[in-house]
Amino acid sequence: MSNRLAAGRYGLIAAALLLRTALAAPPTPGSDDARFMAPYKAWITTQHDQYQIPCCDIGDGRPVDADMITMIDADHVRRTHWRAHVTPAHFPGQPDHWIIVPDEKIIVGANPTGSPILWLYHGLVQCFAPPAGT
Repeated sequence: MSNRLAAGRYGLIAAALLLRTALAAPPTPGSDDARFMAPYKAWITTQHDQYQIPCCDIGDGRPVDADMITMIDADHVRRTHWRAHVTPAHFPGQPDHWIIVPDEKIIVGANPTGSPILWLYHGLVQCFAPPAGT
């Protein structure tokens, strides 16, 4: 591959990442989410999934209701997964629904907020921090 083509690809990737960050809107000032998240901004903005991919920013992370659900997968094996409740109040533009959290998106380590936090971007789970003590 030519250097020019490689530079073009890297430029497109950089632009996409920059645009992604620009599209993430923080919680509305004065909202319950903003008040809840503000003390934890430094923690929220430095998290990453199990592949070391950043969760993004405070614009993508919100406190959610979450629980664990046991399902039988395609191989007829019972597996337990976290699921999170996505609501338009927390994620404007998203319908009210429950979403299964992929295991690799679960943040390992302490969650100082005490509440489950879901990072969602265009309907896709970026990261999930289980509630404290789980």
